[in-house]
Amino acid sequence: MSVQRKIEISGALCVQRGTQMLQAFADAATVSEHQQIDIFSPDSREGYQRAPVTTRVRKAARYYDEKQGRMPNPLLINVRKKDMDEQRVAIVVDADHAGYERALRRGGNWIGTGRIAFAEDLELWIYDGQHRAGGLNQLLDEQQDVYGDFPVPISLTLGLDQGEEMREFFEVNTNAAPVKTDLAWELLTKMAEDDPELREMLAAEDRDWVTRAYAVVDELEKLEGPWKGRFQEANRRKTRGDGVTIPKPQFARSLKPVLDMPLFKRAEADKIAAVINAYWTGIRQVMPEPFEEPTDFVLQKGSGAVALHRVLPQVIEVVRSTGGGLGQPNLYADVMIDLPTLEGEAVDNDGQRAIRSGADFWRVSSVASGFSGDAGRRRLSLLIQSRLSSPAETIQL
Repeated sequence: MSVQRKIEISGALCVQRGTQMLQAFADAATVSEHQQIDIFSPDSREGYQRAPVTTRVRKAARYYDEKQGRMPNPLLINVRKKDMDEQRVAIVVDADHAGYERALRRGGNWIGTGRIAFAEDLELWIYDGQHRAGGLNQLLDEQQDVYGDFPVPISLTLGLDQGEEMREFFEVNTNAAPVKTDLAWELLTKMAEDDPELREMLAAEDRDWVTRAYAVVDELEKLEGPWKGRFQEANRRKTRGDGVTIPKPQFARSLKPVLDMPLFKRAEADKIAAVINAYWTGIRQVMPEPFEEPTDFVLQKGSGAVALHRVLPQVIEVVRSTGGGLGQPNLYADVMIDLPTLEGEAVDNDGQRAIRSGADFWRVSSVASGFSGDAGRRRLSLLIQSRLSSPAETIQL
């Protein structure tokens, strides 16, 4: 027995490369009653969207209410594949039903008009436009009689599964109005895990270092060492005393010079993570103070991570030239023994200039903090390199 269908939406119906789509308007009350948003959870690793930003929701509400704004751009919405059975969703084509069916069978294209009728408990998954929808939800809570019939433009895809929906979200938010890097890279990594073609495409375009970097960070988080508990996840706010020092994507990006080494091109993520962990453990041996209160120093923030990973290829080559294993922290400590000799001029709280070295060089608002931006971090890495042995010095003929 079919489920009673109470909701209908009519509009321009099409088949685009085998996928059914409806361009239409629906009243705000209907959209609000049926909408779902698949928010990424840093605990379960499920979902794919950023948590809604309250200020953006309020701004949208004020725009539609106080400024009498309109909504010309459609919300992008999907009816998921698991719900696309005749008991829950019916698609009615106004004309040329044969052409419509042919396009579905052949994965082709077709344009016409029609409508969908669906069960009152059907979920409509918004994958772009959650803040605009949230603004309308707020107004509906306050003024249902005024905004219940507000026409909301929707672009409705019919039958994508969650993975395809997530990919649409990624493409829209990276090619048009970019989603923040932390979540975009997280999504790219998730998609590549299940999509061999995407992995091949990234490798061909020399972009697979992003997914490899995230895999390394995930392995590094499992290890006891200087970086355990230091990464800020997407959708997880930093709180006082949590020990977090750097956003996960910033650290992942800092790994590119290491991942570009021929030695690591085909290496497993856990092995690369073990090398990085040993390297930083060696640094901690020669200069422990910044690791005891890491939020008071920039060593494990952007400036330190980027600069020290830029010099890591040189350090690795020196360690290899001695015949030592790359997982031994004491060998890195030997190479980095002069790191505490870095020094520079800083201005103290009294406005006096003073020379800072050792751990004080790396304190927040001290010398290392002045090496900002990519150019500054490059200069900092060159300064560190000046304290290291060159691999060429160990060549034996």
